[in-house]
Amino acid sequence: MFRTVSDFRMIHQMVANLYEEQYGISLPLYPKQRMDAELKARNVLGRNEVNMDMIFEYLSDYSEEEKSRLRFLEEKCEIDNCVGNPLMIEVWKWCRDNGKKIVIITDMYLPRRVLNTILAKIGVDYDYLYISGEEGVTKRTSELFAVVLRKLNIKPTQLIHIGDDLNNDINMPQIKGIASLLRLSNEANVLPYIKIKQCDISLGKDHLFSMLSRYCSNREFLNSEQRIGYAILGPLIVDFCQWLHAIRKENNLHKLFFVAREGFFIKKVYEKMYPQEAHDLMYIRLNKNVLRLPLLSMHNACEYFMKAKVGRLTYDWKLIFDLLYISDYESAKHFVVLRTGFDRFHETVTLKDLESGKYNKILVSLFEYQREMIEEQSALLDEYLMSLGLFEGSVGLVNNSINGNGQSMLTDYLLSKGKECDILGLQFIKTSKCEKLLKGKCRAWLTESSVSEFSKTRFHSNCLLLEHLMFEPNGTSIRLYRHENKIEVLCEAPRTEQKDWGKIANIQKYALEFVNDYTNHVGISLDMAGFYGYFNMLCHPLYDDAVLLGHLNDDDMDGDKTISNIRFPFRFKYLFSKDIPFDITWHEGYFTLKNVSPWGINLYLYSAKLQFYKQMVKSHIKRIIFSK
Repeated sequence: MFRTVSDFRMIHQMVANLYEEQYGISLPLYPKQRMDAELKARNVLGRNEVNMDMIFEYLSDYSEEEKSRLRFLEEKCEIDNCVGNPLMIEVWKWCRDNGKKIVIITDMYLPRRVLNTILAKIGVDYDYLYISGEEGVTKRTSELFAVVLRKLNIKPTQLIHIGDDLNNDINMPQIKGIASLLRLSNEANVLPYIKIKQCDISLGKDHLFSMLSRYCSNREFLNSEQRIGYAILGPLIVDFCQWLHAIRKENNLHKLFFVAREGFFIKKVYEKMYPQEAHDLMYIRLNKNVLRLPLLSMHNACEYFMKAKVGRLTYDWKLIFDLLYISDYESAKHFVVLRTGFDRFHETVTLKDLESGKYNKILVSLFEYQREMIEEQSALLDEYLMSLGLFEGSVGLVNNSINGNGQSMLTDYLLSKGKECDILGLQFIKTSKCEKLLKGKCRAWLTESSVSEFSKTRFHSNCLLLEHLMFEPNGTSIRLYRHENKIEVLCEAPRTEQKDWGKIANIQKYALEFVNDYTNHVGISLDMAGFYGYFNMLCHPLYDDAVLLGHLNDDDMDGDKTISNIRFPFRFKYLFSKDIPFDITWHEGYFTLKNVSPWGINLYLYSAKLQFYKQMVKSHIKRIIFSK
C-alpha cells in the first residue's frame, strides 16, 4: 500500500490542520513536536520498537484530552491516506487462489485495529499479522523475522518475504535464511500539467501531486476525458469549492444559489464535498434572457433593455423582435407604424444609435406591444425566486460572471418591486467594473488570490472553455412558464452543443471520481494547486486534449462555432498576438492543433505577457495623471 503524501511527516501537518479546523486552535509547532516525541521514545528504547502509546507519552506540552484528540486525528489520517498497490494486490490474489498463507510483517507504530481498518479498506485479508510496535522488535534489525519464524513454528525456507526496502525487506530476511523479493509497483508518474516547482510546496499541493501521480501510475493509459476530468477539472473545482465553503462560513450565508449553466457541475462538486449542506444548495436558471422581459416592467425600460441585450455592434430588427420574444413580426411592425410612423425595419441598427436613445420611441412601442407577456414574465419571476427561497436571509450567488451584470440587474429589479434581498456574488474572477457595479457585494476566488495578474487574465480570456466543461445537458435558459402549478424554465433547443454532451458527461464523471477520492483521503486545502494544473493545460495542452477541447461547440446567437476554430489558416504574426481572428477563442489550443512547437507557444505567451504589462503600466500612468 502507499500513502497519498510524498513524506510520512506530512501526516503530522495534516493533523495540525484538522485540529485547527475542528477545534479552532492553531498548533504550528505540533508537526515538529510529534517527530521529537517519536525520536525521544526511540532513543529511550534503543534498538527496540516504539508504538503510539509510547510516542504520545512524550508529547509533554499537551493535556491528556488534547493528546487523545491528536492521536485520533493521526490514526484517521493514516487510514484515509492509504491506497492499495494494484500490482501487489494481484500478487496477493494469486497467493489466495493457490492456497498460500498470507503473513504480513510490518515495522509500524500504529495499533492493530488501525492496520486492520486500512487493510479492509483496500480489500486485503491475511492469516497472520506481525507488527513491530506490538512485538517490540523490528525488521530493520532482522529480529522481527525471528519472532515470526518462532511463533509460526516454520523453517525459513517455508517463507518468502516481499517488500520495498533494500535493508529491512531484502537483506534482513536473507540473514535469517528467508528468501526475499522486491515488491512490484508501477513507476510513479506525473502529468505534464503538474509542475511541483511552479509554486512553494504546501501540504495541500503535496497531497494533490501525490494522489495524481499515483492515479496515473496505476493506469496503463489515460484518455483525454480521464486526464481532463480527474487531473484538471476535478482539482480546479475542488479548489474553488473549498474557497466557496470558507466564504459561506465567513459571511454566514443562509443559502448558496448555483446559476445555470456552469453552476450545474459546481453544485454537484460542492454537494459531494459538503453533503451536510445539501438542503441549502439551490440550482437556479437565471440569465439575461430570463431577466429581460421582467426588467422591462421597470420605469426606465429602455436602459434595462440595453443592459439585457446581446453584445454586438449592429442589430437587425428581427433580432430585436426575437430578444423581446415577438413571434408575429408583421403584427408588431404594424403596431409600431401606427404609433410612431416608423417603418424602416429593413435597416440595420448600430449599437451607438441604440445607446444614444435614437430608437427609444420604437422600443417603447414594442414594449407596449409585449406588455401582457412582460407582466406575465415579471409575475412568474417573482414566484420563481420566492419558491427557491431567495429572500430567506443572506444568500450567495455562485456564477461564472466577470462583470456582475446579471447580479446587478436582478438586484435592481428586486428593489423596484420593493423586495429586500441580501445577495453576495461568488465568482471565479471579477473586474474593477464588477466591483463598482455591485458596490462590493461580490467576492472572487482568483482576484483575491496571490496568482499573478497575467495568469488571471489568461483564465479570464478562456472562461468560455471552462463554462462548457461545467454545463448541464440542456440549452441556455429562455423564459419562464407554469407547468402543473410550478414555475419552470424553458431552455433553448440545443444545436451543435449536443454533439459534445457525451464527452462532457465523461469528463464530469472522472472529475467527480477525483472529488470522491480527494474527500475520502482527507480533503486538505489545495492552496491554488487546482488552479495551476488547469492554467498549465490552458497554456500548453497535449495534442489529444487540444483536439477534444478545441473542437467543443458553442451555440451562439452570432453563429455557432468551436472553441479553437481551426478553419483559419495559421499566420506567424499570431504568435505576436497580432490580428488573431475573434472566432479563435482558445489561442494556445489553436496553436497546438496547428502543430506549432512549444517554443512557438512560449513566444506567443511571452508576447501576450509583454503586451499585458505594457497596458498595465499605461493604465497606471493615466490614473496618476488624472488623479492630479
